Amino acid sequence: MNKIAQIIRLVFILFSTYSSFSQQVERRFEISDSLKHRSYAEIYKKYRDNSRDTIKSQIYLKTYLEKAREDGDSIKMARAYGLLYYFVEDDKVKIQYLDESIKLSENKNHLFYPAFPYSSKGGFYLNKWDYERALDNYLMALKFTKKNKNTDFQYLTQHNIAIIKSKLGKHQEALDIFKECLDYEEKMKIRDTLDYMEIIVDLAETYTKNSMIDSSDYYLKRGFSLSKQYNNGFYYRFLFNQGVNFYYKKEYVKAEFNIKESLPYLSKLEDKRHTVNAYFYLGRINESMANKSEANYFYKKIDSIFQNTRYITPEVRESYSFLINYYKVNQDYKNQLLYVERLLKFDSILHQNNILVNEKLIKKYDTAELLAEQEKLIASIHGKNSYFKRFIWFLIVTVIVISALFYYQYQRRKRYSKRFKALIEEKDDSTNNNNISIKSKKRILKISDDIKEDILCKIQKFEENLEFLKPNITTTSLAIQFKTNSKYISRIINTYKEKNFTNYINDLRLEYVIQELKTNKKFRNYTIKAIANEIGFNTTEAFSKYFHKKTGLYPSYFIKKMEEYTG
Repeated sequence: MNKIAQIIRLVFILFSTYSSFSQQVERRFEISDSLKHRSYAEIYKKYRDNSRDTIKSQIYLKTYLEKAREDGDSIKMARAYGLLYYFVEDDKVKIQYLDESIKLSENKNHLFYPAFPYSSKGGFYLNKWDYERALDNYLMALKFTKKNKNTDFQYLTQHNIAIIKSKLGKHQEALDIFKECLDYEEKMKIRDTLDYMEIIVDLAETYTKNSMIDSSDYYLKRGFSLSKQYNNGFYYRFLFNQGVNFYYKKEYVKAEFNIKESLPYLSKLEDKRHTVNAYFYLGRINESMANKSEANYFYKKIDSIFQNTRYITPEVRESYSFLINYYKVNQDYKNQLLYVERLLKFDSILHQNNILVNEKLIKKYDTAELLAEQEKLIASIHGKNSYFKRFIWFLIVTVIVISALFYYQYQRRKRYSKRFKALIEEKDDSTNNNNISIKSKKRILKISDDIKEDILCKIQKFEENLEFLKPNITTTSLAIQFKTNSKYISRIINTYKEKNFTNYINDLRLEYVIQELKTNKKFRNYTIKAIANEIGFNTTEAFSKYFHKKTGLYPSYFIKKMEEYTG
């Protein structure tokens, strides 16, 4: 009978507590006449325009809530409760507002709700250093962001989970998540928000914790630039982190200056981890400079915060080791015992946090992420057979194309090799070509024999003296040199050389260059451009094309094979 009475009493207490809150939130708020006919968008805009004015903000949000209640719009009610949370001082009421927001939106499949109030609850508990409940709520927020496909909010939530990992000393795991979040923000070109700034500062801090000071400095440089651009308090967090980096570089004076400069701002933040870290590094700096009493002062500051907030991170454990040893050396056994007891308490809480939160991180986040990745792989292999078949056909076609290309290249190399061999074995018959037999030419040129013989004689000397290597040779320039008519030269070249003037000049150059490349190792060391200039071609491209046209090879290939051939 007593047990039944206890159960009834417990149910009555729970019902009374909920009824008390229901009365509080259901209490009718009278909308002012000036706002009665305003739309939701107009009321929300007024709230945003007056967000720094606590009283006005609450009036607009309560108006928004009352209007949503009258219309029966549960999502808009959830939105109002989720925002009113920020303007309430009583922690119990804050949580009740968020719970009401969650209850109203849990089954609505909305893009932001109930993920937003779950995330707010996670932030609330994170600032209270209750990592277990913070993680529980962030995991719920993550569940709904994935379910309702809100990728932006998903990465924001993963960023918050990375903060918990960092607080537990899992700095490499935290760093990997921060980098993923930054990649997403930059891919979406989101660079002008506080979330982006938060990722930059967390990346810089986490690189430092992973002893990657250069990488941290890189993000600090970016962070300083952004903080000046948007004029916000992140500047002091970057300044503090720079001070920590100076400490690791053993630049203790700079380190102390930066950290002390940032401390007044950090002390005002609700999240006391920044203050604790500032005291910790000030202690380490003074310890490094053999200022034991100063180090002792800052380490005691850490303990003071711990006693009031129960805030802990694995890194600051060293401060207790210093305090214990400090009082031991000074034979102050009372204080030595005090800090031994406090270290034991610190370790107990740290151990409890590590066991409970680490277990949840592994089971509900890390394992869940791996399972999700596994499902994607299984779906891509087994669940999308048509895609898989197309992929296989694509691979087959790719292999065939690549094989064809290899075969083509093989045949091409084979042809080139034959052409090179033929070119090497070809005897130099330039003398026979240059000895022009006038008698063998029976064609009528309508040119007197005296002029014809004179021009042929001059052409022979032109070839023997290698004058064809000069650039920009034309029939006109040669006619001036020979003191004759350009048409006579053109007719004689066409008849006796059986080619036009341009090909005649270029063939002479080609015969010369091939012979030089065969016999002159020094010439083979020239660049293609230098060779082209040396034999009268105006451009490297013109030379290479003509060489290939006549020999079937490019000059670069011929030179390479000549080097192999001559050893």
